Amino acid sequence: MLYLGVYDVLAVAARVLRCSSEDAVRRTDLDAVERALSDVRRTSGLAEAAGVLLSGLIRSRVFSGANRTVTVTVVLQFVTLNQADLRLEPVDELDNLLDRIVADEINRHEVAGFIQDRLEHLGMTAADLHEPLRLDLLLEDEVAALHTDWQWRGEGMFERFNDEARRAVVVAQEEARSLDHSFIGTEHLLLGLIEEGQGGVAKVLSDKGIVAPAVRDLVVEIIGRGAHKASGGHIPFTPRAKHALEQAYHESRRLGAEQLGPEHILLALLHDGEGVAAQVLTRLGGKLDDLRARIEQWIDRRQRTEAVVTDMLTEDPSTWTTYGRRHHLVHELNAVLDENERLHEQVTRLRDLLRKHDIDPDS
Repeated sequence: MLYLGVYDVLAVAARVLRCSSEDAVRRTDLDAVERALSDVRRTSGLAEAAGVLLSGLIRSRVFSGANRTVTVTVVLQFVTLNQADLRLEPVDELDNLLDRIVADEINRHEVAGFIQDRLEHLGMTAADLHEPLRLDLLLEDEVAALHTDWQWRGEGMFERFNDEARRAVVVAQEEARSLDHSFIGTEHLLLGLIEEGQGGVAKVLSDKGIVAPAVRDLVVEIIGRGAHKASGGHIPFTPRAKHALEQAYHESRRLGAEQLGPEHILLALLHDGEGVAAQVLTRLGGKLDDLRARIEQWIDRRQRTEAVVTDMLTEDPSTWTTYGRRHHLVHELNAVLDENERLHEQVTRLRDLLRKHDIDPDS
């Protein structure tokens, strides 16, 4: 089972309360959160764990303002993290359950039973389980090949790529091979970014309706499929794709990033307005300047949140000693922020359901 951490909860609270991360810290009883999360780790099943989390946060009134809405959203995030979904309807039954928890009229087993009846486990096939392992194995092979391929750029470039950016490059090669292409162009890098599906890049593109099938169809329309089956070995980059990766390196340095991520590769593709990737984006209705502005806003928002973490550590490092060194905290927070970008629809859905049943979501 995958568990939430304090930062996960704070990220959800900031989203629901529509406040900054710093305000979310001030409006959250961190000690109560830690107690609830500790209790969750002593459970044995998802329904029981979700019930303990729900009960612990509700009884302790952990969040100042909209405690019920934040708590339910945290529980939704927890079950989603564990490949499941929680049916909220009918909302009046959920509201009654929360009333009984506050009044201490229900025990943990009854809460777990309530959740179990509304829990839907999302099917996970053997192929789903195999895919991350397959990409990891491919990544090991590609790291050596790509590092050699980029010696012309000098030492230090490839080492700056974070795991998500490296996976996107590996997926780009897979996309080229699936189209029987003997090269990796900017169009394949774009497909790699979409299929890697992490963070701000995925959100910015999907919000504009730019999805892999549509991109793939346009790539075939523009340059066609390869005439021969692609080999199983390393596929070289086109000069334009190499230039895009070098530009991504410059983008990461310009923005003061410690590592190069998918967002910097997208900025590089947008910088080259004549590449196939830019042509595809334009034909799918994505205005290059608008996409660039959106991804830079996402980068700025994440950097400001990281600054909050750094400030908190500087002010009182003893408070956060259990979370390790700063770079580990920032890496963990980035992963949480990326995941919680997907929370928006769930939060909106919950608030709409509450209003539909004449329940104030901010109560």
